[in-house]
Amino acid sequence: MGNALLKAEERRSYRRVSDAIALRIDVIDAADQTEIEPDDLPDYPTHVVSLSPNGLKCYHTDPFNDGERVMLSIRLFPEKSSFQVEAEVANSGEDRTRSKNDRFFAGLAFVNPSDEVRELLLEHIDLVARQSFGGAVKLVN
Repeated sequence: MGNALLKAEERRSYRRVSDAIALRIDVIDAADQTEIEPDDLPDYPTHVVSLSPNGLKCYHTDPFNDGERVMLSIRLFPEKSSFQVEAEVANSGEDRTRSKNDRFFAGLAFVNPSDEVRELLLEHIDLVARQSFGGAVKLVN
């Protein structure tokens, strides 16, 4: 059982922050076991997401299917740290009030992120939270 199946209270035990990141989402095709090569991500944010060490919520131009596996390529700013992590679509849908370029949303739960990726995310979220709230934030580990 990966992180995608954590209990709701465990998933919410970490702070979530709104953040601008560079993001590429590739659907993993179970029938085609080809490796997804990391693409060069831009040096500027492409998506505003709600980010936690367990996953993220994003809006996208294309719909997602619940349970679908995806490979995320992510670049964080301002440090420009990049990594890839597998995720599962925990929930998805359409928000018709948004523009057609970002009307589909997905809650993406990271699947077994490495300790290195988890630590990078925790440090980054701490940085974003402290910048957003003037340093008056204590995060839960």
